[in-house]
Amino acid sequence: MKAILCLIGITFGLLGMGYWIPRTAFPELLGFYGIAFIAYLFFVKLHKNTGFSPVLVLLLAMGLRLLLLGSMPGLSDDFYRYLFDGQLLLRGINPYLELPDSLQGLPDNAYWAALLEKMNSPGYYSLYPPLHQLFFWLAAMAGEHIFLNVLVLRICLLLVEGINLWLLQKLLFLWRKPAHHISWYAFNPLVIMELTGNLHFEGLVLMGLLLAIYFYSKNNALGTGLSWALAIGVKLNPLILAPVWIRFWDHRKFWKFTLTAGFFVLLFLSPIVLLDGAEHFYQSFRLYQSKFEFNASIYYLVREIAVLFVSYNPIAYVGPALQGVAALILLGMGLYQRNFTREALVSKMVWMYLVFLLLQTTVHPWYLIPALGISVLTANRSFVVWTGLVFLSYHAYAQPAFQENLWITGLEYGLLAIAIVNIVYRDYENQRSLSKGTSLDP
Repeated sequence: MKAILCLIGITFGLLGMGYWIPRTAFPELLGFYGIAFIAYLFFVKLHKNTGFSPVLVLLLAMGLRLLLLGSMPGLSDDFYRYLFDGQLLLRGINPYLELPDSLQGLPDNAYWAALLEKMNSPGYYSLYPPLHQLFFWLAAMAGEHIFLNVLVLRICLLLVEGINLWLLQKLLFLWRKPAHHISWYAFNPLVIMELTGNLHFEGLVLMGLLLAIYFYSKNNALGTGLSWALAIGVKLNPLILAPVWIRFWDHRKFWKFTLTAGFFVLLFLSPIVLLDGAEHFYQSFRLYQSKFEFNASIYYLVREIAVLFVSYNPIAYVGPALQGVAALILLGMGLYQRNFTREALVSKMVWMYLVFLLLQTTVHPWYLIPALGISVLTANRSFVVWTGLVFLSYHAYAQPAFQENLWITGLEYGLLAIAIVNIVYRDYENQRSLSKGTSLDP
């Protein structure tokens, strides 16, 4: 009965966010999300104490995702650009060479007018890598019908989520980890809303990372390299994990992994260069790094200090500088390693994602999902905490100019900092206990 009540709570929250409440109604959205998240936490506890059939867990998790099958993405308008790029590809037009707001010769109908009107980046060249674009093209094949296009994308992402849940279950079993750990990902309302609901492709990134972890645990350098390259081919962010591989292979396997990953990364990204889109792709990438800011943490602190000395927003300098700092820290994290188990590898990946995101100028809620997914294999629950707090960032959409309230942002990161300190302290105490022959329950 308790499990049913938890599932009802998650269902109620998802339906409210997916069908009933617009993103401008932040208090109502936060209420529905809070109900879903609290119910999710109780469900994980029940799974730990009671235990459920692995098949039942998969069916319930996929059932919750299917609840959103008929909804339109309400918390993000990124999908309009997905559909626009897909339609260009279907017509043989290179999305890396054309700006939506200046492209001539488009059909004059309600479908194209809706894409252009509701798109959030009409003045920028496409920043989505070719593997990402492949799914846009598949969606466009459903014709000039927004709901059908969305349905194709959603079905693709549902299939990916099914694979992710199966991989997590398989890895937990192979690594002799508690079975209930899968619920940290499977029933997380942020995961369900941002992937199935809002059509973000971080789930495909996670699939590549999980496959890489699986092949690494099998000591398969070729499979690991290909899988990691797949994650990079969808989103470039998994490149931040490059330093972690340096210490986790012997000399022969390292080169086999590196050459395989390098070859497939170049292969997956080659259409950008071959179709003469490299300059525009890089231009959009640099604009994103040096112009956009949303739900940042350390960057906002540095910005507030910097404006005491300059009379303008210094993002053009601070953004790239923080990227350089992140690169140095991540390299150091990759090189410093004393424990070389597969669990240590994944744990280091989680911490690297955390450092990277804390140094970004823009952190949308769905950016957390790949790190949350792989953290299921560890005792680190920092991303579970963050998925509960990051929804506060949607307060900005309740304002006409999408203006952030830095007090709310500060509350999010203040609570996250407390959680991280507690996790680090607990990990330290765990290590001390293990050295004495005992351990704490993670």
